[in-house]
Amino acid sequence: MGCVWIVFAKETLDNLRDRRSLFMALIYPFIGALLLGLLLSFVGGMFKRQAAVPGDVAGSSLRLPVQGGERAPELILYLMRNGVEVLPAPDDPNTAVRQGETDLVLVLDEDYDERFRAMQPAGLRVVINATRLSTVLTVSRVVNMLRAYGDEVSRKRLAGFGVPEQAAQPLAIQHDNVGRSRSLAGFFLNMLPPFIIFTIFVGGVYLAIDTTSGERERGSLEPLLANPVPRWQLMLGKALATLVFTVTAVVFQLAAFKLMFEVVTRSDFGVVVNPDFASFFYVFLIALPLVALAVALQIIVATVSRSYKETQTYLGLLPLIPSLPGMILVFVPLKAQTWMMAVPTFSQVLLIGKLMRDEAVYPMESLIAALSTVVVAALLFAIAARLYERDELLFGG
Repeated sequence: MGCVWIVFAKETLDNLRDRRSLFMALIYPFIGALLLGLLLSFVGGMFKRQAAVPGDVAGSSLRLPVQGGERAPELILYLMRNGVEVLPAPDDPNTAVRQGETDLVLVLDEDYDERFRAMQPAGLRVVINATRLSTVLTVSRVVNMLRAYGDEVSRKRLAGFGVPEQAAQPLAIQHDNVGRSRSLAGFFLNMLPPFIIFTIFVGGVYLAIDTTSGERERGSLEPLLANPVPRWQLMLGKALATLVFTVTAVVFQLAAFKLMFEVVTRSDFGVVVNPDFASFFYVFLIALPLVALAVALQIIVATVSRSYKETQTYLGLLPLIPSLPGMILVFVPLKAQTWMMAVPTFSQVLLIGKLMRDEAVYPMESLIAALSTVVVAALLFAIAARLYERDELLFGG
């Protein structure tokens, strides 16, 4: 096994000398954390401003354009008492909202006053653009105010007929948010698994390409294979070097994510999400078997590819496949089941997501995920060793 460590040391030192490639490989983990941090800061700050209590130092009153406000003076007074700044509506509310000139417009029907006084449902509508994230909380606040006003009017009308006020409220509804985050920032926790999986499949890919396809094109692979050393040992030494740099990239990214959460939560963005160090360490342990699987796949692709460029093309597309489940789960939550833990990559995505959301991760789930991934990785390394025994290795294909 001494030859394995010799090859490992040689590939590691050669890669450390290539400062430009090393820098480019390690910069991605920081870019992912930076992008997510900026997104958290922007969305958290925007929602905090919109959700601020009117009159609070941190917030400002809600600006609401109203069309037909003269038909509902009592409603306008109610809105103003609750900190709403009522503004004249644009001539064409639909166009104004669609073009982003205003977040929303409250439009009262022409017969609003007549139907309201007749104790019939008085029509009004809120014109919004649902594609604009910035309007989500604003619309929620306006709709809640309108509902509260409707409830107040209903209670007054019932009281006029001698009906107790409680009769208009048959249900007392409360909301208990048991999620880790009490803001939309919790949604962004689901974005961590795709970032981490992507890093696992690109962290050492440049080394996997260079140690096989690169050496083949430089003509240095043939003299290496001519040595009286089992070829599987040469493959294993190269794979270990690739694995070390992949693990390094993952560690850098996890540290960057932890630093990002520390900075964002201590800033005035209204974000309270901050997974602890134990969660990130557990994520690292869960990722280790997948790192081995990723390296084995990279070695196989680099071995069967005919050229350096062809290897780059294939390995450039490879990370998209394991990252896809994580991207889907960002928008479509899925309840983890035991059989899913036997699917490499998918199981890691589920477990990492549960850890980031502070959900319970059972030891059996982690064990099944680790064993299934290790078995597949071992089979792939066996295939890579067989491919290294072929004479076609010198020519690709």
